Amino acid sequence: MEEIHILTQFTLLKILLLESYQQKSNINRFKRYADKSRASPPVFNPGDMVWLSSKNIKSTRPTKKLSERWLGPFSNLEESQYSCLPPQAPISMEVHPPSFPYFPFGTSQDINNPK
Repeated sequence: MEEIHILTQFTLLKILLLESYQQKSNINRFKRYADKSRASPPVFNPGDMVWLSSKNIKSTRPTKKLSERWLGPFSNLEESQYSCLPPQAPISMEVHPPSFPYFPFGTSQDINNPK
């Protein structure tokens, strides 16, 4: 009786290890296919010209539909992957110091040559 119990435990342990291996294998396969379509984020150097999304900036246009989607190009202030400080924008835009990083669209070459 004890031999059957030990064999059952061994079989269950073997099944558990096999399932664990298959889960890790599936995760790696999903990650490999998902990473194929991802590009590495751009790095912005000081002085690079970047475009700023107008999503959270008030406009003087009568409707949002008539407003610009992207503002700029502006000069980037610091070297970072995602600039935490807004680019050198006019004071009239009333850009507040953000508590989250701005995600600039890219350099002026990216705007002229969309992928």
